[in-house]
Amino acid sequence: MAMLEAVPEVETNRPRRGGTLTLVGAGDVDHLDPALAYHTATRGILRAYTRQLVGYVASRDRTEAGRIVADMATEVPTVANGRIRGHGTEYRFTLRDGLRWCTPTGPRAMTAGDVVRGIKRLAHPLASSPGLAYYVATIAGMAEYRDLLAATPPGAIADRIADAEVRGLRAEGDSEIICTTSYPASDFLNMLALPFATPAPVEYLDHIPGSPELNAILAANGPYRVTRYLPGESIVLERNPFWDPTTDPLRAAHVDAIEIREGLSERRAHDMVGAAEADMMWDIQPLTEELPPLLASDDPRLEVCPAGLFSPYLVLNFASPVLADRDIRVALQYAVDKAAVARVWGGPRLNDIADQILPPLCTAHREFHPYGTAGGRGDPERARRLLAAAGYPEGLTLRLIFRDRDIHPDTAREIRDAMARANIRVELVGVSINELFSDYFSGGNDRWDMALTGWEPDWYGNNARTYLQPLFDSRGVGPDGDWGANFGRYRSAKVNDLLGAALTAADASVAGELFRQVEVEVLRDAAVVPILFAHQYWWHATTVRNWLPYPVLNGDPTNLWLADPRE
Repeated sequence: MAMLEAVPEVETNRPRRGGTLTLVGAGDVDHLDPALAYHTATRGILRAYTRQLVGYVASRDRTEAGRIVADMATEVPTVANGRIRGHGTEYRFTLRDGLRWCTPTGPRAMTAGDVVRGIKRLAHPLASSPGLAYYVATIAGMAEYRDLLAATPPGAIADRIADAEVRGLRAEGDSEIICTTSYPASDFLNMLALPFATPAPVEYLDHIPGSPELNAILAANGPYRVTRYLPGESIVLERNPFWDPTTDPLRAAHVDAIEIREGLSERRAHDMVGAAEADMMWDIQPLTEELPPLLASDDPRLEVCPAGLFSPYLVLNFASPVLADRDIRVALQYAVDKAAVARVWGGPRLNDIADQILPPLCTAHREFHPYGTAGGRGDPERARRLLAAAGYPEGLTLRLIFRDRDIHPDTAREIRDAMARANIRVELVGVSINELFSDYFSGGNDRWDMALTGWEPDWYGNNARTYLQPLFDSRGVGPDGDWGANFGRYRSAKVNDLLGAALTAADASVAGELFRQVEVEVLRDAAVVPILFAHQYWWHATTVRNWLPYPVLNGDPTNLWLADPRE
């Protein structure tokens, strides 16, 4: 199908109230319950109907977008304002006046106890939160509380959540919350800005997190409320009549309603936005084949944003006997033609060459290129010399696994062809995403040598933890233990020690220096091959005004508005 012609966008700075924002996509949410919701697309819905103590502004300014600001709290705790105490382990929050719930039984005031309850229910043993590890590792007493719930009979879980206390979570009256961490953590506020840390009304205790029964009683504390959810078909949010805009510095709520239409093909969704039959793409991005004309014409409907994506990169399997040799792992650093991969991923407008792990959006980032090559094109001759020194003058054969859809097969072929020039023969093994994680990453087997994958951080700004801890931490992992996202089963005592020090540093600048040392050590060990920092790109109709990215990147639905049809 021919690309629809770009329609010039009429610029206006006058916000317009009203209308229904229509988003179109292919899939469904993972969960509407904020305790469990983790998918990027779902977070746009959570932005609309939930609020947290602190949060992020929607902004095109990278620095501004990663800065923690007050949301439900009156101010962000700092040492200077006296709200961080105890050598950096005690955080005090005061709720704004006028915060109210919209529940199926009517409105009522939000309390500090609701905030505490929201974090406590993350440890529900029948449906624990994917973000639980952050809070268990940081909040004093959360690990013991998790273990207590795990030992509780199912019929008594609700009462146990209601009655059992967490040492590091305390509500004082209706408006004061005190959070105590086990150690200083420079990124604790970032954890509290995650949707996981959404308050929970008492009614939630009667239901298992994420269950259909809970979905039927979803309560809203943001500007919108979920009024209809037909799984796989549609989600509708309408105005929350009990939200007070004077209490909310982050959400303007210009549109009257938000409708997500699901189950559409990528082509159908793309064409609906191009023809202004829908306002925005939701869980899918513009079609790859349509990107060249969109980029060439600087179509104002295409939004390209650096996202902090460490993607793609190669995981190197330390269970593979041949990759036990560091010289071979280093040879792989020089064997990849990153520029060729960048072309597959849309070229320099849509990605940056990566020679390290922490991207520019991370506050701990400092540019360095331990295995950099001219233009990112690789150095096959140097790779061959390293292989020969390692005892492979005739080269070697390695197996590369990758997802068998989208642009991943083309990416794998570019890597294969580049490595062939370095005398490395690559066997390509395309698998489904389920096979990738269940049959290869979770098994600790040596049936693969390299894997093509990517990583997205859970928050912006002070987020070095979200890359380095999950991907390279091996503290407490036994030979047959759970390695989590450390897919290559990399283990380094020095990295573990540095991570421990970084995670317990109260000062963000100190933590940042320690995280950079972790990055240096991981790359010195050549545990992964960085390839690109991919950007996110989204497409919207000319009806959309004030499209602003925020930490999930697609335009913030609570701050954009729709053009007057007469314009």
